[in-house]
Amino acid sequence: MGFVAVVIFTLGSAAVVQSRPAGPTPLPLGEAGAAGPVEVTREYEIGAVPSEVGGTLAVSGDREGTFAVNRESSDGRYGLIGDDGRIFFGSHPLAVVQLNFDGLSFFPEPDDCTITPGELNAAIGVAGAHLECTDLADIRGSGVITVEGTIGLPGDLLGMRGDLPAAGGTVEVGDETLTFAEAYLYTGAQPAIVGGIAIDMQLTDEDRGMMLGFAYDVQTHRPTLAHVMRGDTVTDIGEDACTLALRELGKLNPRVTVVEMTLHCAEVDVPELGTVPISGTVIVEQVEPLR
Repeated sequence: MGFVAVVIFTLGSAAVVQSRPAGPTPLPLGEAGAAGPVEVTREYEIGAVPSEVGGTLAVSGDREGTFAVNRESSDGRYGLIGDDGRIFFGSHPLAVVQLNFDGLSFFPEPDDCTITPGELNAAIGVAGAHLECTDLADIRGSGVITVEGTIGLPGDLLGMRGDLPAAGGTVEVGDETLTFAEAYLYTGAQPAIVGGIAIDMQLTDEDRGMMLGFAYDVQTHRPTLAHVMRGDTVTDIGEDACTLALRELGKLNPRVTVVEMTLHCAEVDVPELGTVPISGTVIVEQVEPLR
């Protein structure tokens, strides 16, 4: 996916929602142009449990030496970059789609590279992976190289979700049950705009024509239910109207934490439904920005 996108939902007849992308597929790593990649320096053996993303690869052929990739990047694709170049990965299926090293540029075919998952460090969502790209030819004919080594990659990029549940859940709004197939809470400083209102997480049931909008407090590091939208009508929710509990379940990758969110509101004024309780449990993927 192109990571910054505009997604249009129609709630009821007229509500238009401008939003971030639907969610990480499989790995949300910040909006395009996000500043401040993260420096890492660790090298790994295939059987070792990694403590960071990145590492060092051996280069042979028309160039000889090592290729350290020690910073994360997200420019529409997940990538690792270093002083001498960069590697970008595609996720469906997982493959190396671009490699730049020492002034050479490569766009490997699917069978030019192999990626073999190793051990997962579930505490941080990073797995070791052995990467080998054989006889890559520079697109300008300036050289052929082979790249090989073991690096740390985000666990969910390698399909290592473990036993973490998928995002989504249900919330009861009065007598109506809202079902959400996805739930992504963005904790950066640039919320989505929903009907002119800043929202850090939106839970949308398009069949019911309803949306719950949550705001994230960067100081307390907690979300609150801020708005209920039904059709094209938005109702603001007071800060003390609801209680919200979060339970951390684990890491998908260094920037995405899976949490269980339990919501309860005793009385909320909902358009067309009147004053009703709101309660439910939703599995949320909480996404931190690149720093």
